[in-house]
Amino acid sequence: MSSSSLGIEQEASQVGTVTELTGIFESIASMRIGKIKDRVTRSQTFFAELWKIYSQLRIDPNERLTGKNGPKRDKPNVFLVLTSEGGLSGDIDARIVRTVMESFDPKTTDLIVIGAHGATQFVQQHAHIKRYFRLPDLDQAIDVSPIVDELIGYKQPTVWFQRYISLSVQEVGRIDLLGRVRSLGTGSAGSKADEGEIISPREYLFEPSVDDVVRYLESVMMEIALSQVILESRLAQYASRFTAMSAAKKRARELQISLVMAFNRAKRGEADDRIKEIVNAMNALNPS
Repeated sequence: MSSSSLGIEQEASQVGTVTELTGIFESIASMRIGKIKDRVTRSQTFFAELWKIYSQLRIDPNERLTGKNGPKRDKPNVFLVLTSEGGLSGDIDARIVRTVMESFDPKTTDLIVIGAHGATQFVQQHAHIKRYFRLPDLDQAIDVSPIVDELIGYKQPTVWFQRYISLSVQEVGRIDLLGRVRSLGTGSAGSKADEGEIISPREYLFEPSVDDVVRYLESVMMEIALSQVILESRLAQYASRFTAMSAAKKRARELQISLVMAFNRAKRGEADDRIKEIVNAMNALNPS
């Protein structure tokens, strides 16, 4: 085997390894997508139960969920930007950072970033990040309470994230977190105030107080709403990874096929060259 055909064979083997690896990453992303969808469904059920209790307390969410409760902030607004931890999520992080920078006013808005990949890109854009959090591990229970603590007190906490449309389409999403909590509650089963009994201090003993209980419920509902956004963001990241790995696997297979054909041509060429050498040698030994 000549160095030419040997080199092609080695390259084809390396491309074959890439094909196998991209296939593995593709399968992992597909499994993750299914698990995330199940977790979103379970969190929606839990949120509906909390909102039912919240409604039975006869609390008006339009009066409570306004950002007035909590510590005083130097700026009225905050952007919470969800990105990935690594660079295997396609171009969605770059699109989010670019879109956020178009709307970001550092005089009125603080910037909180989740995910190392996006944080790095914001630093490259010379944007000041007030707080940075690692992306929660989906293999464990998602604890977003430290993040919610950072958001409480802002009049308008806005979340930017990767919105899942389909396996092949992900877009930049933007929501008002407090508005998201209200919409989840009013759209959930058992959200009507006349469903179930009225929970009143006249019949129940609240420790430490009704207001403290309400604040706790609101913080938990904000955590659930944010967790759902994080799950949707991870869903979009895995979908983007699935699409990227599928495209990479397709290109690797095409290159592998091309290399195999080149290898076969090289082998045929080498065989032809050897035949020509034998014929020339025989002609030289038996001149006409």
